[in-house]
Amino acid sequence: GYIFGGFCDTPWSCNGGYKASPKAFIFTIKCYSGLAPTKMKLKQNKMGSAVWHSSDCGPSFGCDIDVCYVSDSRADIGNYYELPSGQTGNNFLTGSKKCNGSEIEVFSVHQNL
Repeated sequence: GYIFGGFCDTPWSCNGGYKASPKAFIFTIKCYSGLAPTKMKLKQNKMGSAVWHSSDCGPSFGCDIDVCYVSDSRADIGNYYELPSGQTGNNFLTGSKKCNGSEIEVFSVHQNL
């Protein structure tokens, strides 16, 4: 299978709406196109819409859904996150814009003071 994901520094909630996350990025470790592990940064002019929070779907990165993690997931990179050079946004991760994840993991990072 393919391995990709995202990071945001904004705590997830179910209240709905776009959230800013200046440190947000998405990444691929293993993807359909064979690209080496790659980090895709949030575009500078999209800082206010880094992630979408909703009780209707899992973690969603980007406003036009760059990556959405639900049973009927979508991956269309390049709308809000930088697309790697030479790649097509809707198929380089999994070979298709739509994909079904077999495993989704969510982690929380806590800083010790």
